[in-house]
Amino acid sequence: MAFPRPRPVHALLVAVLAAATWLVLSPGQRVREDRAEVLRALRASSGPRLPAASRAGATLASEPARYDRERLYELVDGAAEGYLARGFQACVAATFALGAVEVAAEAHRFETEAGAREQLAAERPRAAQPVAGLPGAVSDGSVLLAARGRDLLKLTSLAPGPTGSEALLALAGAWQQENRP
Repeated sequence: MAFPRPRPVHALLVAVLAAATWLVLSPGQRVREDRAEVLRALRASSGPRLPAASRAGATLASEPARYDRERLYELVDGAAEGYLARGFQACVAATFALGAVEVAAEAHRFETEAGAREQLAAERPRAAQPVAGLPGAVSDGSVLLAARGRDLLKLTSLAPGPTGSEALLALAGAWQQENRP
């Protein structure tokens, strides 16, 4: 079997193909992503997160449970419609133990930052005051709410009093450190 002789047009076609390949692949080699920025983007897209128990000096008293739009009513029966109307997307909830104090924790993700802030306003206890050192957080000593970006953290102390309030602050502080913009 004889192959046709290469002609100048064949060399030209190979050169055009090589140039096109180089044009497609070279921009990908020149762009170098900032690893910290990529990590922040991955965390943000993964959904809401509770604080790491160890960072707050706590232990998990229950396994984290995840809720989506269809299962939200299992967690907030009777209030799910308000969450959904504000753009609720997902939630993770667990109970933490800080010494003898237990805290029910919920981290909710909304479609927009405005949705998270509106839900905070809707759930804000009447006696709640801004929390010093925790921007976007309010507490009445037994419930602490904090909004950061599209996420809303809701902490409820299951032991009222000063130790319960301290537990809320420890968990909220850990959450805000881990969810820096």
